[in-house]
Amino acid sequence: MTDEQIKHMVHRFLSWKLPKDFRPDGGITFKAEYNDSPETMRLLGLTEPMRHEPSGTNLFDATQAEAMVRHMLDGLP
Repeated sequence: MTDEQIKHMVHRFLSWKLPKDFRPDGGITFKAEYNDSPETMRLLGLTEPMRHEPSGTNLFDATQAEAMVRHMLDGLP
C-alpha cells in the first residue's frame, strides 16, 4: 500500500461521523445528548435534547490515525 493510499484512509477515517449508537469502552465515556434537563429544554425552547455529533477527529489526530492505519496494515497477507 502506498503512502498516498494510507493518507487517503486516514482522511476518510478522520472525517467519518460516529454512529448514533456509539458506545465506547475501555474507560472512555460519551454522553450523546446535552441540554436535556426539562428546565433547560424549556428555557431554550427545545422539544428534544441536543446531540453531540463527533467524528473520527474527536478520537485521534492525523498522526495518531496514520499510526493506527499503519498498524492495521502491518503483516497484511
